[in-house]
Amino acid sequence: MGGMSSEHEVSLNSGAGVLRALNSQRYEPVPVTITKDGLWEFPEGPPLGIYEAVPRLKELAVDCVFIALHGSFGEDGRIQGLLDLLGLPYTGSGCAASALAMDKVRCKAVVQAEGIRVAPHLAFGRITWEENQAEVLEKLADDLGYPRVIKPSCQGSSVGVYITPEEASVIENVNQVFAIDDCVLIEACVTGVEVTCGVLDAEPAMHARALPVTEIRPRTAAFFDYEAKYTPGASEEITPAEIDAAYTEEIQEAAVHVHHLVGCKGWSRSDFIIGPEGPVWIEVNTVPGLTQTSLFPQACAADGISYDEMTALFVEAALREGRRIPGASGPRG
Repeated sequence: MGGMSSEHEVSLNSGAGVLRALNSQRYEPVPVTITKDGLWEFPEGPPLGIYEAVPRLKELAVDCVFIALHGSFGEDGRIQGLLDLLGLPYTGSGCAASALAMDKVRCKAVVQAEGIRVAPHLAFGRITWEENQAEVLEKLADDLGYPRVIKPSCQGSSVGVYITPEEASVIENVNQVFAIDDCVLIEACVTGVEVTCGVLDAEPAMHARALPVTEIRPRTAAFFDYEAKYTPGASEEITPAEIDAAYTEEIQEAAVHVHHLVGCKGWSRSDFIIGPEGPVWIEVNTVPGLTQTSLFPQACAADGISYDEMTALFVEAALREGRRIPGASGPRG
């Protein structure tokens, strides 16, 4: 838990919830916190750099690693790739799926190619912006109306997301995004009902299935931004969503389709906005928030799965997967 991303504090909260749940069951969890500057903190001893942390991780002889990291360096495939090389089983999606899901631009292209509705959009890198700013602004004017959503390509928790009502704020917002990412994604702003749908893919001998859809009604913000996500009382979250049954079915089918298309494992959560033409897919999260009040645990609760049961499903799925990994340590005893 923790990590070097802008979602460090959120990850600590997720990790604390997981730790409490696993402590109450038959597991012996060992908390490992990665600091904002990349040091690994184990229960005993001083913080370690990555080269010293890897041998320490192997010495622990863990059965599996529960990944409660969000954002860059934790949800984007890098930690997954490291654990693959070490032969350590872990919860959630693998390296390739995690990397694809974290890259909003490329993931959107894959999902759109499958016929799932996405918002009209334009993406560009730092060099294109610096050398051809006038052309980019002209293309935006031709292809996208107002308001527009400006966001980084590879961040989570709505960090660095802006809704621009007019052209005067576009340049400022784009430059703000480039301060935290090398690629900017600009989408036409779809107005409508915000919803999210979790996919559970950790039950023994069962296929991935959609959980109840959750409707999100921000109270203090124009959309479900960082503050609306993590400030108590800032949003009303309704599970199951009070939407048309046909929309519920379409959203659940799309969420499961994206889960398989991207290659997710264990669990995922896709976000949508129900616009004038129906549900519009926004993005998929491979390590969604895992606090007691986060959206995925809420959906599990609505489906009759407690928080403790949910975390146990993730661990057991990782152990089953680990038995199929060459060189994996496997469960003790």
